[in-house]
Amino acid sequence: MGMNRPKLCCHWTSMKSDVAERSSCVRPAIERGAILFGHSNLPGLPPVGTEAVTLPEIHGVISDLDGVVYRGDTPIDDAVTAILDWMEHGVRVAYVTNNSTGTSAHFAAKLGRMGIPTTAEDVVTSGEAAADFVRGRWPNGATVHVVGSDALRDTLRGVGCEVTTGEADAVVVGLDRDFHYDKLSKAADAIRAGAFLIGTNPDRMYPIPGGYIPGAGSILAAVAAAAGLDAPHVVVGKPEPTLVEIARWKLGTDAERTIMIGDQLETDVAAGRNAGLTTVLVKTGVLNHPDFGEAADFEVDSLADLHLGGS
Repeated sequence: MGMNRPKLCCHWTSMKSDVAERSSCVRPAIERGAILFGHSNLPGLPPVGTEAVTLPEIHGVISDLDGVVYRGDTPIDDAVTAILDWMEHGVRVAYVTNNSTGTSAHFAAKLGRMGIPTTAEDVVTSGEAAADFVRGRWPNGATVHVVGSDALRDTLRGVGCEVTTGEADAVVVGLDRDFHYDKLSKAADAIRAGAFLIGTNPDRMYPIPGGYIPGAGSILAAVAAAAGLDAPHVVVGKPEPTLVEIARWKLGTDAERTIMIGDQLETDVAAGRNAGLTTVLVKTGVLNHPDFGEAADFEVDSLADLHLGGS
């Protein structure tokens, strides 16, 4: 596809900081002339805030999942219809998720059950990005203390990690629906003993039908605080550009002809911008406060209002 697989470049960031200061990852994008701070890099297109947006020259879409394509196990019908229409018109679609509770194959199967043909190669998860980071930092193998799902543990074992409940080289924190005080205490102990704290993502909330539940970012903040840290050492998921860059590498599309779609300003939109892409915020997921991040290039109430590739 003409591109090398992107290298991981991940840093803990302040959600309210200026995007250009979020990470050294964004600086090459600025130097390349990538469009940031709410201005489209596709000339002659309608401004932010129009009821419908038409982007006929788009060849690739990178989309978040939770709050964009579905909420929990419930598909968002307009999104499913729109994605199928884009695919019919030759637009390639890949998905990035900060959710580490499943593998790429799991999410691909879920999309398939909703009527969207998807393979594991079409999905990039934060759990897999965390495993890539650990493998790169400890190429001879690492012991890892996991606060998260069985899928996250299996993903880390898959790259040669030994998963432990005691002292470790790293503590990896993802979404853990069974999180409790004892897990918090043991993770904090491991970090104070020298473990490196890695977060899969900073999402504070996770959309479900009828509301929200605490996200991995809420658990990560608790673990960092209990260990006496101001912040984790590394966060691999959005708003860092890593997941988006891997997804575009898989699509094989040019940045100027690829868009990032998400429902959260501080993670999805920021990640797309940090990767040098035009961004679209869809208002079907998490409620966004203006302080959460810079505006997207475009906003739509539903993906039914986003027309791509002649759709």
